[in-house]
Amino acid sequence: MNNQPIFPPRGQGPVPAPAFLSIIQHNCLGSWNVFLSLFESFKETTTYPSIVLLQDPPVNKAHLPSFNGFQSFFPPVRKPRVAAYVHISCLSNYTVLPRFKGVDDVLSLDISSGEPLFGTSFHSFRIINAYSTNTVDHRVHSVPPELLFLDLGFPLLVLGDLNIHNPLSDPLRHFSHREICYSTPYFEKAAESAFALLNPPGEYTRFPLVGNARPSVIDLAFANPSLLPIVKSWEASLPSRGSDHIPITITLAAPSPNQKPLRPRWADTDWETLDPIIKAFEVPAAPPCPTPPQLDEWMSESLNRLVALLKAHTPVSRPSHHSKPWWTPHLSILRREYHKATRTARRHDTPHMREVAGTSKAGYFKAIKAAKNKHWSSFLLAATPQSLWTAKRFA
Repeated sequence: MNNQPIFPPRGQGPVPAPAFLSIIQHNCLGSWNVFLSLFESFKETTTYPSIVLLQDPPVNKAHLPSFNGFQSFFPPVRKPRVAAYVHISCLSNYTVLPRFKGVDDVLSLDISSGEPLFGTSFHSFRIINAYSTNTVDHRVHSVPPELLFLDLGFPLLVLGDLNIHNPLSDPLRHFSHREICYSTPYFEKAAESAFALLNPPGEYTRFPLVGNARPSVIDLAFANPSLLPIVKSWEASLPSRGSDHIPITITLAAPSPNQKPLRPRWADTDWETLDPIIKAFEVPAAPPCPTPPQLDEWMSESLNRLVALLKAHTPVSRPSHHSKPWWTPHLSILRREYHKATRTARRHDTPHMREVAGTSKAGYFKAIKAAKNKHWSSFLLAATPQSLWTAKRFA
């Protein structure tokens, strides 16, 4: 392992911006040309990425390539399947501690600082980089989900080429029973630990170079609840560098101070409980012969008390860049039922259970499509001449 950073010439080359952390995820297919094409492309950008996480990096006699300005970390084995390249400016701003789990396909980086990171109360976070492949018996993958989705008390980012296909990451794909059986344990374990999938559903990350294989979503990234608020973006907008996988950029940054406030969901207000409470609500007596300021204060106080009463019985939405405006509580119920049916079908592999799981899946994704269409129709009905071009851009 290369433990000595290679410094770029003084005053040359961009450096990572300290206000955020840019992470590149990419499968190199074991190709030196892909590696060099990826790293050379950074010279065309305004800033180098802070961390580059590779799956299937090129290896020659237990040595990985080096690149000016980066320090490499990889498992101490003859042929590591994962690697991390950390820019020297990131090393000067943070303490980076690699962790090896005694395998060749998992690498963890603990990144810490003396100051709280990205506006949170945490001084450190962890990244797990994995390259999971089929084992010899083709029934299990090389990296089990228990090794990835850890219950930690601080932020954790899990990413890599997991080689699994699941409706949650690729809803339009037709899945085989084997693909569902392989992928479900990963998504179940992620859900149990409250991890969120960062990939937008259906956005392909692998495009086969030859043959008739379909594009797929197998380069995945998950964030635990502590990390999710500081995930600014997930993008697959970089051009291909010769691999059948495309580079992915994940940006971590402090939450925006201008975040939208919590919004009451008035359509879900518990009116049945509120009805007797509102009937018993008494408006405070108005002051005798009030002046205009006194009258205004009395009205504001009465209204605020009534609004507080309504809000106490109304759920709120927590908007973020991961929120879906078309999502409904009904979809949450269908999702739980879909996962429950899938788990039952996997445990009791009978034709009836598989049929029930298939029906549940079809109903769930049909409801998603209907919710999206309904939201789109409502958006068009509410469109104004000023917002018409926005609608055209979305079409």
